Amino acid sequence: MTPTGPDHLCRRCLADPPLFRRARAWLCYHASDASPQPLNAAIQYFKYHRDLSTGKALAALGAQHFPLAGEEYDLLVPVPLHLQRLRWRGFNQSLILAQAIGHLHGIAVDPWVLERTRPTPPQTHLTESERRANVRGAFTVTAPERLSGKQVLLIDDVYTSGATVGECTRALLDGGAKIVDVFTLAHAVLV
Repeated sequence: MTPTGPDHLCRRCLADPPLFRRARAWLCYHASDASPQPLNAAIQYFKYHRDLSTGKALAALGAQHFPLAGEEYDLLVPVPLHLQRLRWRGFNQSLILAQAIGHLHGIAVDPWVLERTRPTPPQTHLTESERRANVRGAFTVTAPERLSGKQVLLIDDVYTSGATVGECTRALLDGGAKIVDVFTLAHAVLV
């Protein structure tokens, strides 16, 4: 992979290569920009105001504009929520996105192969090092036999520091996945 051009490593990945093979997002926005960020606002409304209709619309758009269509994935794995957060929210936003992609592109979705073993506070207001510490050891593979040798696409709503998807990737690879790629609705670029 070249360091410049349409398919390149970001500065963070050049300095500290991730365990996943590659990460793609449907859209990007500047996380620290004071101007309105409609995609971020929609995702936040979906997650924290528990607006399932907004989430389903975002998932449909993400599936339609899925940049990894045509790749050979055996399994889509949504980033899991801890049971406490799932009870509060009523749904897993990453699972809704994974189901939309799986349905449109004919890829199996397994929401049970990866588990969040402890509750973690939201990452929104944490620094990058705090984010990594927050999720360290928070995920485990529950069924390695369903993961062994598989090419996995990990699905989440937002990629900011990569802490969550990095920790999930570690668990998936330790659990037997052959490769792990990442897809998110949005990449929140820190500037």
